[in-house]
Amino acid sequence: MLDFKPPKPNTTAIEVAKALMPLVNRLCLKGLTLDVDAESLVRLKMTDGYPTVLAPNHAARADPAVTFLLSKELSQQYYYLTARETFDKGRFGGLRSFLLQRFGAYSIVRGTADRNAFRTTRALLSEGDASLVIFAEGEISRQNDTVMRFERGIVQLCFWALDDMAKAEVSKPLYVVPIGIKYHYPQDMWSDIDAALTELEGSILPPAERKPVERYDRLRRIGVAIFKTLAAEYQYKVDETVPLEVHIEKLKAQILSHAERIMGIDSKADVLTRVRALKNLVDAEVYKDIDQMTEYERKIHEELLQKFQRFYPDLERLINFIAISDGYVAEEPSPERFLDVIIRLEREVFGTSKMRGPRVASVRVGEPKNLQEYYDTYKAERRKTVEQITLELETAVQDLVKGIS
Repeated sequence: MLDFKPPKPNTTAIEVAKALMPLVNRLCLKGLTLDVDAESLVRLKMTDGYPTVLAPNHAARADPAVTFLLSKELSQQYYYLTARETFDKGRFGGLRSFLLQRFGAYSIVRGTADRNAFRTTRALLSEGDASLVIFAEGEISRQNDTVMRFERGIVQLCFWALDDMAKAEVSKPLYVVPIGIKYHYPQDMWSDIDAALTELEGSILPPAERKPVERYDRLRRIGVAIFKTLAAEYQYKVDETVPLEVHIEKLKAQILSHAERIMGIDSKADVLTRVRALKNLVDAEVYKDIDQMTEYERKIHEELLQKFQRFYPDLERLINFIAISDGYVAEEPSPERFLDVIIRLEREVFGTSKMRGPRVASVRVGEPKNLQEYYDTYKAERRKTVEQITLELETAVQDLVKGIS
């Protein structure tokens, strides 16, 4: 069981980090600047002094840095609900964890009833005036123009905090704020794109098939070659008369079914719901508290972990490709969309992807929603209210992302 990492915000550490952001940008983020319009800043200022959940889309690994830059722009201090494994990444996991906690991050083990994370979130919202960043998609979509379906937990946590306020006879607004983040490259990226395509072609295509074609055709040719390789691996039969888009969705479902069969799961839900459920199941088992287990329970636990190793690559592959579709680039052949797909293909072929830049992160903020106004409705119809507000929040974020040119 990975131990809970509580938030330990330190004003001095946060101010030093904000001062060092230009250097961090150059060294780690290839140059990242913020573009926020005046209306968005006004909307964020509206919630000053009240508990607030900021709900951005999660298109890229740089999103947490963007929200940190946003807090700098507004002279605000945010808390960040962060996946537990993030604290241990890299060779300097101990230092990383120390710094993240001082910046206001705290951990959650996704897919479990993480009581420490839930309790901390409820306390931050019900007992103070914290601004808390939660990425409601749960995973990085890796697609600049796509917002995946929001998980309902973000809104549920807010209403639980309102329950706590009601018990304490406290009545104050609790806001949830939709935020859209979209990236663009302020300089010409076509030479970088061509170099990335050449590197992928060298790894996935035999020399005879590397004939000169238009840039989009090169990208699609690489994608088709990877698709055919995966189809053979998963024994998926390709019908040449069926559109590639249909094949992509069917192959996703087949890879997912392969993992579910290993786990003895039979689900009729959509692919995204099933991927989330499978990942949550894995996380729940991986992070179990083995100290409280009997010897026999530990034996079963170890057997399950060995079973997970058989399909974890499948799960990572699905997470990488879950939002991809044929025609995403053809619909709008921008450098940003080209690189969205290239990053996915690099992760599949090389196991990692290159960060390219510099980039501008455009941030647009929607109208804050005061959940206190919905509390009576929530008490009457809890599940329905949570689902409705989650959908409204997701739609608002989608509209914000689409509205950024």
